[in-house]
Amino acid sequence: MFKRVLLCYDGTDVGRRALKRGAELAILVNAQVYVLSIIPSGVADSAVLAGAAGHACLVDDAHGYRKLLDGSIEWLRARGVTAEGYLASGNIIDQIAAYSKRLAIDLIVLGHYPQPSGGFWWSGPQRASLAERVSCCVFVAVNAPDD
Repeated sequence: MFKRVLLCYDGTDVGRRALKRGAELAILVNAQVYVLSIIPSGVADSAVLAGAAGHACLVDDAHGYRKLLDGSIEWLRARGVTAEGYLASGNIIDQIAAYSKRLAIDLIVLGHYPQPSGGFWWSGPQRASLAERVSCCVFVAVNAPDD
């Protein structure tokens, strides 16, 4: 069954629902959980922007992502889930695929993010699905608007 589960978490409401659903499943099957938070490649680095304008920057963008990741690990552990966290940066699909292979993941859990222009964050510019890039199951946590 699912012994190694990768939860993709970004701190959004959708991400929290996926984290909750993934935790529920992990508890049921007694799985080892890995949480992956990804700093998207499109997020501007404050230090680079400040440097380009000739100023020093003391803001650490990665710190906010690390704080979200650490909070998710604490939340999981408080519920009896054995979990480890990883912080990555770059293309979301590439990072999820790489970590799922690296950690020998059986199941990836992520949130449902429809985009106004169509598609989802877990399908790339070439419309290649995450499911086509990994060799494990992918669970997309979808909730009704009132859930």
